[in-house]
Amino acid sequence: MRRGRGPHGHFSKPPTCLLLLGVDPYRLCPMLTLTGSRAARTTTLCVLYAAQGMPWGFVTIALLSYLAGQGAGLAETAKISSLATLPWTFKLFWGPIIDRFTLRSMGRRRPWIILAQLAMSVTLLAMILIGDLTAEFETLAWMVFVHNCFVSLQDVASDALAVDVLLDSERGTVNGLMWASNYAGTAIGGAGMGTVIANYGLRPAFCLQAAVLFGILCLPLFLRERAGEKLLPWSKGEAKLEPGEERTESVAGLARGLVGALKSWPAFLGVLFAFAGSITIGMRVAVMPVFYTQEVGWTDAHFAQVEGGIGSAAGVLGALLGGFLADRLGVKTAITLGVLGICSLCAAMGLSDELRVSQSFPLVFLLGTTFCISLMTVAGFALFMRLCTATVAGTQYTLYMALANVARISGAAIVASLSDRGYETIFFVMAIAILIPLPFLYLIREESGSS
Repeated sequence: MRRGRGPHGHFSKPPTCLLLLGVDPYRLCPMLTLTGSRAARTTTLCVLYAAQGMPWGFVTIALLSYLAGQGAGLAETAKISSLATLPWTFKLFWGPIIDRFTLRSMGRRRPWIILAQLAMSVTLLAMILIGDLTAEFETLAWMVFVHNCFVSLQDVASDALAVDVLLDSERGTVNGLMWASNYAGTAIGGAGMGTVIANYGLRPAFCLQAAVLFGILCLPLFLRERAGEKLLPWSKGEAKLEPGEERTESVAGLARGLVGALKSWPAFLGVLFAFAGSITIGMRVAVMPVFYTQEVGWTDAHFAQVEGGIGSAAGVLGALLGGFLADRLGVKTAITLGVLGICSLCAAMGLSDELRVSQSFPLVFLLGTTFCISLMTVAGFALFMRLCTATVAGTQYTLYMALANVARISGAAIVASLSDRGYETIFFVMAIAILIPLPFLYLIREESGSS
């Protein structure tokens, strides 16, 4: 039976189950491409986003809770969470680099994705070589940093791939699936790997996650972006330019365009909002594992399972509701609801000793803040897209994301500096800090942006 042509003019819909078997699909169906098959590009992008979530869940949930259970304090966990987040500030630099330099005959984005995904697996395996992981804390922290450098590279390259291959009519649906997949990856890396650590130890968890990430590599490795491109550097094929595709602007040109875009008052307010809105999120990442294992009395395995399990489910619900409310009520209303929810929960934890160590409220706080942060984040994505100028939209959007990650690092540093003041002070500062972005938000004109 003849197959119909895909939206980009190529034949589509061969058996995608071959990908699960690790078989090169081109030997059986040479026409399967990301631009030619909606199923192939949707599956690939969702799996790549899950691959980004796994390291984040593993480091910020499973690893930090394990170290806290071994006696690590706030200063130590804050350092790891800071180094784990720092590579996402490099996104602003990754974007222009992957735009300007690539092995074009293999596709615009595939070479970078393959490189990053392979390096993610290798750096995890390298952590096995560390001696006593709790004694060689400094080495472990910097290995986490190197690992997440490649995760952030994969993040930027995957976003660029999505921009290239998704049709306008499917971007909303596929972006929702991608974000849900990221939370699924976080659940696997947090709850799943936390369970492995509790039962078998840290090194088997490194090996298992490296194997999963290496398996995910098969998707970009065996799927071309466009028909006629090389599958591998030594394969037959050539660069295939899409109609209207032009040579990428120089890095200097992108920088000049970005500076010009930020001269707009709403765009500049977006910079302030992006930074201020993520300080409390960074504080939460740093304080949660130590607080729950050393103050509330949870085991490190239990914390990892809750934060990475039903916590991730709360994040998915928050993301879905955030998108719905942003469309129905506006991004400002959706963001404000998330901010007020986070503020209320943090204030309650800071002001009440009874609630802070009660049987039920710590769970309410964990799930509630995850839900509200996800709601606020998804609505924030929509806001940043509106603020972007069309000519430098990708670079400008990456700037907002990079600043948010810098703020998370700052939040972790604040926790370390407040470690001697007690948890009530930390939670109270979190409640105040999350209110700081609201003035910037309401100074932004709704009609601004020209994306």
